[in-house]
Amino acid sequence: MSNNLDDDLLEAVRLGAPYAYRSWEPQAPCVVLGRGNSAEQEAHEDRCQRDGVPILRRRGGGGTVVLSPGVLVVSLVKFVKHPYHFAEYFFQINGIFIDALRDCGVEHLHQRGISDICLGDRKIVGSSMYRSKLLLFYTASLMVENDVTLLDRYLKYPSKEPEYRRGRPHREFVATLAAAHPGLTVAAVQPTIDRLFLERMHEIE
Repeated sequence: MSNNLDDDLLEAVRLGAPYAYRSWEPQAPCVVLGRGNSAEQEAHEDRCQRDGVPILRRRGGGGTVVLSPGVLVVSLVKFVKHPYHFAEYFFQINGIFIDALRDCGVEHLHQRGISDICLGDRKIVGSSMYRSKLLLFYTASLMVENDVTLLDRYLKYPSKEPEYRRGRPHREFVATLAAAHPGLTVAAVQPTIDRLFLERMHEIE
């Protein structure tokens, strides 16, 4: 299993770039395990194999996700002042994400659990973080207009869940932006998200 999702960003900062940032939309489905996740425990491996859906592993922790068309993946890498402070950095970076979505006309957003962003009581963004001393590698996936039935097809019920999930199956726990705001697409929100992250990158320190 690969853990090199966006690793070129990590390498760029290690080689001297002040920061590295990217947002992108997957062209085909894949399952991405958190650093400590087991594919056997978290994913329907037989269905993934049958459908040709690869199972990857990211550097950061958190739960297992399905990336697919209609999802916007946002990653940033930067050296910061504090070696830990996971909660503080999640709150700060997710705050930029929330502000960008508000600029797109999306309201009623807040952070829940460790690092989820929710629209009402439905999760629309999952994020994770990898730390190596002062190096911070944040990645998040925003569900804009993706097929949420893929979550039930490829993912088992998670081995760990935030309290606010309250036992809900995937399809009742997550939401897409387009479901609440018809007409919103990845192409519509990506420029605003990119602009705000790049404008406020200096705040992450």
